[in-house]
Amino acid sequence: MVIAGKYKGKISAIQKIMDNYAIVKWVNEMKKAMKWKWFIKKTLPIHISNIMYYVESKKKPSKIKIMIDKNGKKTRQTRKFGITI
Repeated sequence: MVIAGKYKGKISAIQKIMDNYAIVKWVNEMKKAMKWKWFIKKTLPIHISNIMYYVESKKKPSKIKIMIDKNGKKTRQTRKFGITI
């Protein structure tokens, strides 16, 4: 879920993560004019701080924390609901 900017409140899937930026499907799209190819739709990256994990069962966004169990294995868990991802 996008939490800031022009597309605030839009829910979509992340396609790719690069350093501190993520490309989110159907968000932040632009048209680029290409010679002999008319226009091409291009998706631009959004900073990762403007995106939150969306919990489908609760219909709300939540932050994620990393938990380490007794065996030393890392798991991701939502902060609000305690659901393991």
